[in-house]
Amino acid sequence: MKTRKQLYQRSGQILALAVMTIMLMVACTKEVPGSIQQNRSSAAAPSAGVAGNQSEMPAAASESLLTAFQREDQSNPQVKQESEPPEGESNHNPIETVLDMYEALQANDSTTYFRHADIPSVRMSPAKLEVLFEEAGKREVRPERFKLFDREGLDRESRQLLSLTFGSQAEIVLEELSQGDHNLWFVTAFTDGLQVVEQATIYPGAYELGREATMEELIAIEIQHTAEDRAFLAAKAKQPVWNPVQTVSLLYQAAQAEDAETFYSMSGGGEGYFSGQYARDMVEFTEWMTSFESVQHISIESVPRENMAASYREEYNERFGGAWQFIVAWDPKDEAGYQGTYWIMAPSEDGTRYVVKQTLTANLESFFK
Repeated sequence: MKTRKQLYQRSGQILALAVMTIMLMVACTKEVPGSIQQNRSSAAAPSAGVAGNQSEMPAAASESLLTAFQREDQSNPQVKQESEPPEGESNHNPIETVLDMYEALQANDSTTYFRHADIPSVRMSPAKLEVLFEEAGKREVRPERFKLFDREGLDRESRQLLSLTFGSQAEIVLEELSQGDHNLWFVTAFTDGLQVVEQATIYPGAYELGREATMEELIAIEIQHTAEDRAFLAAKAKQPVWNPVQTVSLLYQAAQAEDAETFYSMSGGGEGYFSGQYARDMVEFTEWMTSFESVQHISIESVPRENMAASYREEYNERFGGAWQFIVAWDPKDEAGYQGTYWIMAPSEDGTRYVVKQTLTANLESFFK
């Protein structure tokens, strides 16, 4: 009995202590000044202040287009982790690339724009870039209006012209505008990621096809017009639309796709290094590319001449003139760091493109100082 009584007394003391503690906490809460409570609320929800000043912020800073496009249930940590690719991972989504380009335009950020886009007419004319900045600032970009066009719906000739103009792995992103109009964004992969390489607009009734013309028919004719426009631009400017690194990237694209016709054309055709039986020559690069998911997973770079051994510089100056460039595609599996393929690239006879003058896969250490 004595023991049980002690237990009851102890329990009563604990209960009383708990009640007193709760009352004290309530009292303390009531005595907290309003300003402190307000600061605590602001610290718990920092986004509230941002939302209040959203109208004063630039469009690109208020909300990322890419975030809006990929909006998921952020309460699930796993979903958030999967929706954001790991740092250093290549971008494989053409729609995301176009949205990234738009985001840069709306932020008036030319450096970021050229990271996601390289449209020759814009690159060659700064005034056109200013027009793009101005137009993007007036528009509301809706990610749900973008979709990837299935290039397999095109006829064979149009698919081949698409490859010859923009690369064997080029994709078309459709942007829905008003009244049935669409922007076409051509996107392809280079060693430093996907890039928008051309833009066009189609609308119902264009090209005298009538308003009943299919999307495939409209796009097929626009591919033809775009190819002609790019060829005219290169001839007028006496400047290739693809630089040497881009050209080599497109060669690896073609080899990976086993697209011999594009590989032969991109290498320079009859005036290039592979002017003979090109299908057999492409096999080496096709086999090499089977180890990689994309050309984005290999390093392709232009090597300055001053970094090369003098004997090779003198030889190439004598053989290829003064405009050649030394491009190297490094083997990422080579631990020593010198295994790769070099490409000697030089302007074509008409100056509208770079062609392959020589290539060799080997240990390239001897080529450098």
